[in-house]
Amino acid sequence: MSSNTFQKGSRVLVTGVNGFIATHVAIQLLQAGYSVTGTVRSQAKADALQEFIPTKYGSDKFNIIITEDMEKVGAFDEAVKDVDAIAHVASPTNFNPENPIRDVVNPAVNGTINLLESAHKYGNKVKHVVVTSSVSAIINPLEQLPYVYTEKDWNEMALGAVSHWKEGDPVNGLLTYAASKVAAERALFKFQKEVSPKFTINTILPGTTFGAIISTPKSAKDITGTRSHVTAYYNGLATDVTTSNVFHHYVNVEDVALAHVLAIEKGSETNGERFILVARGFTLQETVDILRKHYPERKDIIVKGTLGKYPTLTQLIDGSKATERLGIEYKSLETTLVELIDSVKQLFK
Repeated sequence: MSSNTFQKGSRVLVTGVNGFIATHVAIQLLQAGYSVTGTVRSQAKADALQEFIPTKYGSDKFNIIITEDMEKVGAFDEAVKDVDAIAHVASPTNFNPENPIRDVVNPAVNGTINLLESAHKYGNKVKHVVVTSSVSAIINPLEQLPYVYTEKDWNEMALGAVSHWKEGDPVNGLLTYAASKVAAERALFKFQKEVSPKFTINTILPGTTFGAIISTPKSAKDITGTRSHVTAYYNGLATDVTTSNVFHHYVNVEDVALAHVLAIEKGSETNGERFILVARGFTLQETVDILRKHYPERKDIIVKGTLGKYPTLTQLIDGSKATERLGIEYKSLETTLVELIDSVKQLFK
């Protein structure tokens, strides 16, 4: 599918549309002139979205379907009908599962395959499917030698470790999440090779994702995921500015969302491709330097550390392919962190 066959006003299905990235994907699509159907797991989640998206973009442009269980065969049969493209963003994010395979890996894989099978059988208009993965699917956190990760890499270590998990073994939530992303991507590309669906497919692999939270949490404790890592410094709960690792590579959520839109529009060019979405590496000291600069009234709350002392990352993640092929111009770390804090600062005293 190329951009001249995907018309403005076409309808796009966004799974897990209440999620941090997925909400931004929906907004970017609506702003670009498309209509959106979103899936959520409960009526309560649907009601929360209905409070602000339709009022701005029109109820005829945005509607919601409740899909309680992605693992249920046929769960997406109705959702894929009459849509022209799909952004599959929904994925389990349970970092404390009882059983990593049953609770995280299987839902990620089965949910992805169920969606693809439904699109193949009933999505007569579907031209492209873009699936959200993660840089966790490429990074080996145990590797210490200098290295630059690209789309050719896979986190074989995580998938191997989790696949050998047995009842009673300790559970590593981060490894489990990474394994689920590897397994889901592998299953996706295997499906494409074996089934040869009429639609094109690609994956997006975001790094640590920050930026404005559109659906503002009701309280500070409701801020979750990587966003809470930044707000913990703003709130004075986090004080360590020395730790440095390969996961400290950021991307603005709006850049991630735009990549989904562009991948759909350039479907014939993105087919079968993985795209890392990473602006650059960052350090925790840089984070607090930015926060102290923009919120001087909190200089006694935000840890100071040593201004401008930034360790050098020896392991890097290369996000240049998204710039070269999709045209993504990454937002700065400063802009990204300020957008995040400004969207939730009213929750903090």
